Amino acid sequence: MLRVLGIKSKPTEISKDESIPLILKQAHDFEVSLQAMDYLLDDRTNEGLYLIEDDPDSAIKTLAKGVIKFLEATLGFESDVMKKAGEVLTKAEALSTRERSKSQNLNLKTSQNFPPGTEYAVTYAESNLLNALIMLLSESMIESAKALYKLRKAYQTLEEIFKHIKEYEKKTGVKVTNLPNESSSSLTSGLSSINKFADIPFQLTTEQLKEPKLKAIAEKVALMRNARLNGAHIGNSPASERLRSTVGFNNLDEKASPNLTENIIQNNQSTVDEFIISGANLCFGILQLVLSLLPPAIGKVLSIVGFKGSREQGLKMVWKSVQGRNVQGCIGLLGLLIFYDGPFQFTDSDFDIPDFKSKSSVSSELSNLSLQRTRSAKIMKTESKAFQGIGEPTLLHPGQKLEDCLLYARALFPHSALWLLQEARMLTSRGKLEEALNLMESLDRKIEMKQVEALLLFDKVMILIFLHKFERAAETITELLKVNEWSPGLYTYAAGCCYLELYRMCELGLITDKKELNRAGYFKSKAKELILKAPQLSKQGKIMSKQMPFDKFLLRKISQFKHTASQQNVDIIDAIGTSPIHELSYFWNGYNRMPEEHLKLAQKSLNYGISEHAKVPEAENQLMIRNLLQSITLRRLGEITEGREIIDEKVLKYIIQEDDSSPNGVIFIKHTEDPWLYPTALYERALFYWKEHGIEGLEESKKWLRRALDWADDYELSTRIGMKIKAALDRLEVL
Repeated sequence: MLRVLGIKSKPTEISKDESIPLILKQAHDFEVSLQAMDYLLDDRTNEGLYLIEDDPDSAIKTLAKGVIKFLEATLGFESDVMKKAGEVLTKAEALSTRERSKSQNLNLKTSQNFPPGTEYAVTYAESNLLNALIMLLSESMIESAKALYKLRKAYQTLEEIFKHIKEYEKKTGVKVTNLPNESSSSLTSGLSSINKFADIPFQLTTEQLKEPKLKAIAEKVALMRNARLNGAHIGNSPASERLRSTVGFNNLDEKASPNLTENIIQNNQSTVDEFIISGANLCFGILQLVLSLLPPAIGKVLSIVGFKGSREQGLKMVWKSVQGRNVQGCIGLLGLLIFYDGPFQFTDSDFDIPDFKSKSSVSSELSNLSLQRTRSAKIMKTESKAFQGIGEPTLLHPGQKLEDCLLYARALFPHSALWLLQEARMLTSRGKLEEALNLMESLDRKIEMKQVEALLLFDKVMILIFLHKFERAAETITELLKVNEWSPGLYTYAAGCCYLELYRMCELGLITDKKELNRAGYFKSKAKELILKAPQLSKQGKIMSKQMPFDKFLLRKISQFKHTASQQNVDIIDAIGTSPIHELSYFWNGYNRMPEEHLKLAQKSLNYGISEHAKVPEAENQLMIRNLLQSITLRRLGEITEGREIIDEKVLKYIIQEDDSSPNGVIFIKHTEDPWLYPTALYERALFYWKEHGIEGLEESKKWLRRALDWADDYELSTRIGMKIKAALDRLEVL
């Protein structure tokens, strides 16, 4: 191996003269790899892969390929892509171990701040972490066990890296995780402002500075880094030319003010140092976040052996990684956008609690919040407060800070539908559904990455459902089925439920157009066709040969429909109780996103099962689902007391019984139908108490959340519901 490096003898370390070409070659390889990954983020994957295919034994280039495959896998959940991603990341782990050992043996210092091989410790930890996440997504017990082992290895490696970071900070007094700003003007002022030898961690002699070959490669790396920081390294014009100051379809033609066009990485920082700092923050942050969000059953086991994550610390570290103008920062940003504005939010915006820098301010701040809540009960004011945050940007309410980061990504990657999708999701989370829909439909170029196209179509379906545009939603599902086979059963079931709701709206008089009313029979037959077709298709929707939770969910629901139809001797469409499309809306955060008029329409639609049109009496489980969903719509409309009375009298009385001798004060009345409903009702009751009492109701809200967490049945959506409950309880526990 030493011969490959051009070293004739076998010393334990090499001289500075011998190390310089190796250091610059490595910096060049890292820049090429960062460029390749940015091509992916601009929806030009093939161009990115072309850059790194020439060196299959390079740890950083293999990791770059692994990151590309990882993003494809996690965006699309396709089993063959997930398998390929795992294989590439496993290879990256092995190569990283080899390269780190080589750097340590040669004492090859590529950084003045960190020991030899630290950059490969980061690539090793990142390979482990991403590989573990792929395994966790498989939902296989064996793969999950392997994943936890990999997470542990990543954790240990990252702890070692941060030990070095802290030592450097202590020694120099410089916070390497908080880099000062560098204005875009200095980044575009030409090569004179660039330190060509920033990647060499020691002082060069006059002769070395004049060496033509050395100058050439150093200058090339510096130019590549400068172009990347400028956002002009993948053939696009500088990002500053496209930067906007506000998200939204109505603001696509605006331009940002000059003070928003600042870059946040020093152009005299070495590529390796930048990679180490942003990579370590990203990996350790995501690791902490993943551990904090694991389902309660797994989290309890891990905490026993001291393997516990902190959601607050994880978010802070991911935010630090976003400072990097590289793929690490972009992955961090993507994670934050999914966390805050994704279809399934880990932090419910109705738990509108600010983040506090000192506990002494908790009481007064939350008391003020409680007063604000009393004065602004109606939906629009509530949403304004929930999403703008209180005071400075916080972990729970990042506000403009997150928006600015997204706008910068949109400017950096103008060809990518991925970032357009994230902007649409941000608008959706703020209740601007029509504007989000218009933004999605403004896309005028072909999406190369089919996983992103599928996500965009799926989000479009959900927005159309929240807007009660059910026929368009069903038609969009047909498009979705052509590009993605993640869960054809769920897609088909959802389409059938859309047609069912159209039929019911005709019956209830919520559709008044005569032409549409004449199609009621068509809507009913189409609903029956698709709902009955879904079970067979659900057998195709598997990850690693395992049936997915939502497929189990729809199989149970359709079995219920068939049983009722047989018992009551009616058509299966007439045997369906509470609106199944509104039930699905809850799982995708629909009630937090519907505008006021659509919340009111949902209220009316949910009454079908007790209307004169219903062909069967309302079963107890259907009554509870209907009343739960109606209570939530009332809360979102600001009718908190009325909503709480409904959930107390028409839901909770059927599932709990007060008992002072019990640890949590109640005895659970267990049911087998619709198992997601019962812990969800307890979770929503906590939210009602919080909305009514604010800080004074903190302990009672936590009590309801603990009850929800204690309802620990293993059911098809237990992971989804459990994570949501745990995230809310964790948030309240820090107060």
